[in-house]
Amino acid sequence: MCIEIKIIGSNCSTGKRLKNMIERVSKSIHKDVLIRELNHANDRKNYNVSMIPALVIEDKIISQGKILSDKEIKKLIVSNVTN
Repeated sequence: MCIEIKIIGSNCSTGKRLKNMIERVSKSIHKDVLIRELNHANDRKNYNVSMIPALVIEDKIISQGKILSDKEIKKLIVSNVTN
């Protein structure tokens, strides 16, 4: 099963860092992850995001304006794959 992760604001420096962390974590736990980068103003409006980068997993906003740790990202991916 592939889990869909969206990064709103992935074109900023922290967004790029978040994307790299998600890629690294998903490889380490051997999960299929589809990462979508959403960088248009409409994307922020559609998800009601006020701070970037925002992390969206399976269409649910997980975080805004911060970088999660590898441990936090791993927990979120694993919990969403098993649910």
